[in-house]
Amino acid sequence: MRDTILDKAEFYKYEILNYTEAEKVFREAYGMTGGASRKMEILFEILLMNLEKENLPAITKDIAECKKLVEDGADWDKKNKLKIFEGVYCILIREFKKAADLLISSIATFTAVELMSFKEFVFYTVILALLTQDRKTIKEHIVHSPDILAVNRDIPYLKVFSESFYNCDYKSFFQAFVEICGQVKDDKYLKDHA
Repeated sequence: MRDTILDKAEFYKYEILNYTEAEKVFREAYGMTGGASRKMEILFEILLMNLEKENLPAITKDIAECKKLVEDGADWDKKNKLKIFEGVYCILIREFKKAADLLISSIATFTAVELMSFKEFVFYTVILALLTQDRKTIKEHIVHSPDILAVNRDIPYLKVFSESFYNCDYKSFFQAFVEICGQVKDDKYLKDHA
């Protein structure tokens, strides 16, 4: 029965694009679901819709519910995915330091591909880290991080941007800054969510 209700919710979400009705049906399925991890899967679907709508009160409530489910024994993957969802929420409410802390702690365990690509995740993590973190953290988790280094060469100017900031080479930093601002302006996803 629960699986049929979930199929109906996914139909509303992905086929009809009626997020209001989809959320009602997902919440109905949530009430019928046992187990913390399975409940979190449903809440992640709801969070995706509410992030799209930027419904901050609903996001706040559902993130708090997810945190309770983590305490009730949700699996490691769901716990890590929750950090990324909460990090995006913190960006929306302008808590950049907390967002950076959450995203940095998720670099090696990123699994929220339904929310954003790893490339987008790295972009946001680097920018937020440079804004909010101390030099030691920037060096360890951004400039010398193998996970970041593997991706930032695919994002034009991001490596120069972070390294020049760390090395206090402000001429190169501001040149890269201009180019990165141009990328945000030209990239539809980043422009809509920056």
